[in-house]
Amino acid sequence: MYERVMPVTQMDSHGGEVISPFLVIFTDLDGTLLDENTYSWEDAKPALTRCKTLGIPIVIVTSKTRAELEELRKELLLFDPFITENGGAIFFPKEKFSSPPPGTDSVDNLWRLSLGVPYETLKRALREIENEVQVRLKGFSDMDILEIAACSGLDKARASLAARREYDEPFLVDPIDNDRREVLFQAALKRGLKISKGGRFYHLHGRSDKGIATSHLIAWYKEVVGEVYCVGVGDSPNDLPFLKIMDRAIFVGDPALLKDSREQMKNLVVTQMKGPKGWNQGVMDLIKSQGGTN
Repeated sequence: MYERVMPVTQMDSHGGEVISPFLVIFTDLDGTLLDENTYSWEDAKPALTRCKTLGIPIVIVTSKTRAELEELRKELLLFDPFITENGGAIFFPKEKFSSPPPGTDSVDNLWRLSLGVPYETLKRALREIENEVQVRLKGFSDMDILEIAACSGLDKARASLAARREYDEPFLVDPIDNDRREVLFQAALKRGLKISKGGRFYHLHGRSDKGIATSHLIAWYKEVVGEVYCVGVGDSPNDLPFLKIMDRAIFVGDPALLKDSREQMKNLVVTQMKGPKGWNQGVMDLIKSQGGTN
């Protein structure tokens, strides 16, 4: 049995208790909660503030590293569990979770549940796949900090944090057609790995992805608080694995990216505005539909 370290009730707009279900928001970062060019979350601030007032957990599900999230979580004042590097690990901040959830170890001020493949293994696999497919693949491990900054749009300090990988290797690919891209993906699969496509980069990682890691966390929430209503917000193809297992999916990216995935998502909402503006719109509409008015 897990220790009950969070409230099992949330508040409505009048301060009354909402008994069930317990609402949890799972969100991507780049291009979703954060602007894809400026990395600002200012446009999502009203909905973020409303969620905190109502006691709604905001779970980050990202390709970013633990090091990157350390400062960002402080800026956002988020103390809920979070998922890094495309499902590589789940982290539980010790300031909120005093006892370790089962299967976790301790790293700095966090409890860590590792689900992914070690970074050194991924680096070697990327070279093997490059040689097999005969397509130039340039990973973060092949770049210096200035190159990572130029490719990602991050400043030098943030690019340095992005380079501190544990479970995921972002990489660039020379232009290839769909057939060659499928060969690339299959080369990863036969090594027990996956390739995901994000907004700026491809990502090589273990079989765990955003969906698998999120499933683990949903099961944990259900054990702790009982019935849970899960809402996911994303903008790109590598968000689809976790959006497909949500009770409501909010998509804030280009609708064309959804392709044939629309029917696989429950209560799909595609916002008119994109990025953090769409996040704010979609989450505010969600709160209103759940009885939390402005």
